[in-house]
Amino acid sequence: MNAPLSNPSQETTIWSGTPSQKNNLGIFLLCALVAVAIIGSTTMLAHGGTPSTPLLALLLLPAVVALWRWFKTRSLVYTLTDQRMKVQSGVLTHVIDNIELYRIKDYHLTQTFMQRLLGIGTIVLRTTTDSAPQVVLAGMNDSAALWERIRALVEARRDAKGVREIDMNAEPGPH
Repeated sequence: MNAPLSNPSQETTIWSGTPSQKNNLGIFLLCALVAVAIIGSTTMLAHGGTPSTPLLALLLLPAVVALWRWFKTRSLVYTLTDQRMKVQSGVLTHVIDNIELYRIKDYHLTQTFMQRLLGIGTIVLRTTTDSAPQVVLAGMNDSAALWERIRALVEARRDAKGVREIDMNAEPGPH
């Protein structure tokens, strides 16, 4: 019988979450408009009679697109610990990426006008990891607070690991 592996430096989960469905507002509205257009056109083509069943079957298309987008967003889970960022994605196939916090080189926060209205934002993490050189957390609620939390954890982890960054500039600077 195999004994469970023990980790002397236990990780603590600081935050876990998924992108906001508000990020899908545009596609959800587009799907609703397409559905209304399909219903309107089938009603007009029916000339007061019963709408055509094959045309009404087209309603499945915007419904499937909206549902797929909802599931895709729901299945993207970020877990931030005091040591790493874990990114789980995939509806049918799961992919898990682990990014050690000390490997995060830069963090960037953007909020478009619409995102500001909806109270969401996009955080971009640039890393030194080959498998995930850039991690995009799009449509995150309370993105400014999350961005600050990531920044503080990255700095703490770099200090704990003794990691220092040295930038090598190919072009000489002004003398």
